[in-house]
Amino acid sequence: MIELDKTDKRIIQCLQLDATLTNSELAETVGLTAAPLSRRLARLYETGVIRQVIAVDPACVGLGFQAFIEITLHHSTRHGSGRFVEHVRRLPEVVEIHAVAGGFDFLLKISVRDMADYKRLIWQEFDQLTDIKTINSIMVFDSPKVVYGYLPE
Repeated sequence: MIELDKTDKRIIQCLQLDATLTNSELAETVGLTAAPLSRRLARLYETGVIRQVIAVDPACVGLGFQAFIEITLHHSTRHGSGRFVEHVRRLPEVVEIHAVAGGFDFLLKISVRDMADYKRLIWQEFDQLTDIKTINSIMVFDSPKVVYGYLPE
């Protein structure tokens, strides 16, 4: 864990609100000059506190159907889990994979075109995985809040 001061937190908050800020705009907003801001940004990236990613709006690219899939494996062994993860990691429709504790083993988020595409994914990709015991789907109607992390007090 890295120690973040008020300025680091302000930099992160500003970038979360508007990732298109130039370094000079960001420096001015947080009250720094260009060189100290660059050093702080470099440290935040190098330590993995912030990552530069592109978030694609699924609906804008024709992926209008999202779902969460709860997967229970027959045996939650490292070998079986590893085989399952390797398979689903290669599927472009699977946009998130979470190993979880509770009533099932994995929670996946998928993005597909429509119900027919979803059915194809389940029947052609998931049905061939003999490690899977049960699949339970939760359809997403809307996502009124999506945040990629927050800063604790």
